[in-house]
Amino acid sequence: MTNSSSLVDVEAIQDFFSSKLSRLLQDEKWEYDRQWTDAIHKHMAGIGKKRGLLVYASKSRCAEADGPEWLYDHHWRVQNEDGALVSTPLVMEIEWGNDEKIIEDFLKLVQARAALRVMVFQRNDVEGMIERLIAMAKTFDGSQRGDKWIFAGWDKARMHCELHVL
Repeated sequence: MTNSSSLVDVEAIQDFFSSKLSRLLQDEKWEYDRQWTDAIHKHMAGIGKKRGLLVYASKSRCAEADGPEWLYDHHWRVQNEDGALVSTPLVMEIEWGNDEKIIEDFLKLVQARAALRVMVFQRNDVEGMIERLIAMAKTFDGSQRGDKWIFAGWDKARMHCELHVL
């Protein structure tokens, strides 16, 4: 059986959030959260599909998805020939709301079993929120050594995506 972590292209995901997302903003001149969310879904779906994975996200937000949103805003799935779930190499939540909404979505990821968990959010104090989220993940009894995370926080004040890989 294939190791789920070998199915995740962490470098491509990092590159998307650290450089391509900012360029897309400049090129597309997005004004609404929905535009950001749709673009993130589309680009993440492309990365997953290149690895031969099934992509699940809201079909209205991501035409490339193989199936509807399920538990998480976006996830990649490996299934066997019978359609049974084998693994979820990636789970992702995207939240543009206030701290309470960010934490609410983040807690879904804390309990998830996936090779990589991605939390995308926006706020003025990105580093402060990332520190808070990491502390919450470490507090959870189900956290395991080797858990992999990407925190992609859009700094509204600086118009820049801050990335933290754990």
